[in-house]
Amino acid sequence: MLDVHKQYTPGEAMEKALRYAFAVWIRIGRYVQDGRFNIDNNLMEQAIRPITLGRKNYLFCGNNEGAENNAIFYTFMACCREAGIEPYKWMKEVLSRSLPDMTEEELTKMLPSNFK
Repeated sequence: MLDVHKQYTPGEAMEKALRYAFAVWIRIGRYVQDGRFNIDNNLMEQAIRPITLGRKNYLFCGNNEGAENNAIFYTFMACCREAGIEPYKWMKEVLSRSLPDMTEEELTKMLPSNFK
């Protein structure tokens, strides 16, 4: 690869590909030596894609505050799904409480990942 790399000028497609291969060489070695490593992270990317797309789509909600609120809401719903919690049940419980009166510790317990 070193010899072939010298044949190309910077910016050429093959030179860029070889430069990328050099940059990830250690990870490639790990993958080849230990079969437990995945060659890519497609499973994780596919799992978070709907969450990411939803947040991006909520940027078009009329104004910044609406977009931020929708992105927060969507993130909570996705966190419920990841934690195996029914989003409706979680939201009903959270909204039935007086959140402004809660301490930070109590609020942390209400997060989907900590919700019982």
